[in-house]
Amino acid sequence: MKVAKVIFVLIAAIYGAINLYVYMNQQGLMYFPTTDRVTPEQVGLHDVDEVVLQTNSNLELTSWYGRAEPGQATILFFHGNGGAINHRVQRFRDLMAEGYGVFVLGYPGYGGNAGEPSETAFLEAARLSHKYLRGSGLAEENIVIYGESIGSGVAVQLAASVEASGLVLEAPMSSMVDVAREHYPFFLVGFLLKDSYKSVDYVERIDMPLLVIHGSDDRIIPIALGRKLFEHANDPKTFVEFEGARHNDLHAFSALENALTFMESIKNTRQIEQTH
Repeated sequence: MKVAKVIFVLIAAIYGAINLYVYMNQQGLMYFPTTDRVTPEQVGLHDVDEVVLQTNSNLELTSWYGRAEPGQATILFFHGNGGAINHRVQRFRDLMAEGYGVFVLGYPGYGGNAGEPSETAFLEAARLSHKYLRGSGLAEENIVIYGESIGSGVAVQLAASVEASGLVLEAPMSSMVDVAREHYPFFLVGFLLKDSYKSVDYVERIDMPLLVIHGSDDRIIPIALGRKLFEHANDPKTFVEFEGARHNDLHAFSALENALTFMESIKNTRQIEQTH
C-alpha cells in the first residue's frame, strides 16, 4: 500500500507540474509572432500604406491598408497566430486585384509592434481598426470582417459588437478551450487558459451574413469545431467544406473564389434592397 501511495503521489505531482508549466507558458504555446518590422514596399506592395493605431496604453500598432476601388468593400482582416502582416502579401494581391480594399491589423507583439499578444490586446486593436475605417469615411455596409484561425476569434467578437456587411471565417474555432482539449485531452485546459476565445458564446449575437470555410483534414482546428460554431450562428449562413484541405492550405483549394462569391452576393443583395 505504501508503494502504491508513493506512486500515486508521484504521478499527481508530475501531473500538477505539467499543468503548472502549461499555465505559466501558455502564451508561448499559443502565439508564434514574427517580430521583425517589414514595410509594404519591401514586399512589393507599393499601393498599400502603413497605418498607426494608438491603444489606450499608448502602444503604437502598425497595420497595412490598401484602399478599395470605388463601389467596392474593404476587408478588415485578422490573421492567425503565426508570422505577421508581411506573410499575408498574397491576400492583398488577390483581393486588391478584384478591387477590394484590404486592412490587415498589426497585432501587439507582431511585426515590430510593441506589446504582448493576448486576447484582450487583440480585441482592443480590432476595435481600433474598425473605428479607424469608419472614421476614414467608410460606411458600415462597405466593411467585411474576415478572420482566419485564431483571427476568427477576434473577428467573431468584433462582429458581435459592431455593424458590417458580412463575416468570413477561415478554419474557425468554437473556442480555444475546445481546441486545447483536442490537443491536450488529459490537462485541465478549461481552468488553465487565460485566452479562451469563446466564439461560440458570441456568434449568436451576430446579425450579418456569415461564410465559414474549413478543411476536412484540418488537424490544428478540427472541422467539427468549425461546424459547432456554425450551428450556433444565425441565418443567413453558409458552410463550405474542402475535402482533403488542412489548416494552412485552404488557398490551394477555392477558398478565395468562395469568399469573392460571398462578398459579391452581399453587394448584390444590398443593391436590390436599395432599389425597393
